[in-house]
Amino acid sequence: MAVLLFFIGAILGSFYLVIGTRLPKGEDVLFSRSKCNSCNHILKWYNLIPIFSYVFQRGKCSYCHKKIASEHLWVEIATGLLFVFTYYYLPAGYDFYIGLIISSLLIIIFVSDFKYMIILDSPLIITGILVSILKLIFFGIKATLISLCSGVSLFCVMLLLFQLGKLLFKKEALGGGDIKLAFIMGLILDFKLGLVALVLSTFVALPYALASLEIKKNNEFPYGPFLAGSLFIVFYHYDKFLLLIDFLFPF
Repeated sequence: MAVLLFFIGAILGSFYLVIGTRLPKGEDVLFSRSKCNSCNHILKWYNLIPIFSYVFQRGKCSYCHKKIASEHLWVEIATGLLFVFTYYYLPAGYDFYIGLIISSLLIIIFVSDFKYMIILDSPLIITGILVSILKLIFFGIKATLISLCSGVSLFCVMLLLFQLGKLLFKKEALGGGDIKLAFIMGLILDFKLGLVALVLSTFVALPYALASLEIKKNNEFPYGPFLAGSLFIVFYHYDKFLLLIDFLFPF
């Protein structure tokens, strides 16, 4: 099962890379054929086998022999490993399915936000729909409505932070995608753990922000990957974070 999930993850990872790189440029992701970025040659099916094609072609296009970006290999491997990790770490059922969804969203956001500084709406919408359906199936309509309210509440918190940042720094301190992602975080984690994930994301992002400021002299950086990463961390360890909340706020 782990081997099967790894290959499923690698296949989906290849598709997630297409989503993260094509949609921000307004390109079609479903019906347009894959082609070499250097020679524009339409690739055959055997050029598109995840991981294997890259390794067998030694990271080069089989037509023009120009180097293929290594992100193709690493995204496919990373997605496969995340799927395997989810299989071993989370119990079967709701947690497992949500873990796969979070892993998928994490990969897409990493690609699109680091490359283009944008969090796409469509993956967030699909994630919200899938999570809501799973909550409805496993926990019923009441729990689903509570989670939706938690998502809206966390969205409002991020919107408030956005407005405060705009007021203090005279420019946008957060992107619109970050605010929308907060809704997904609240939907999955509920409000308390969602707040924990928001706070955690600032600590996770701090080293990168400082390095970006020191090396690139740039105070703007993609925040979405750190929000998604914190969502991943808190969901996979939510029992420990719940104990932390009960310890810090016993009332």
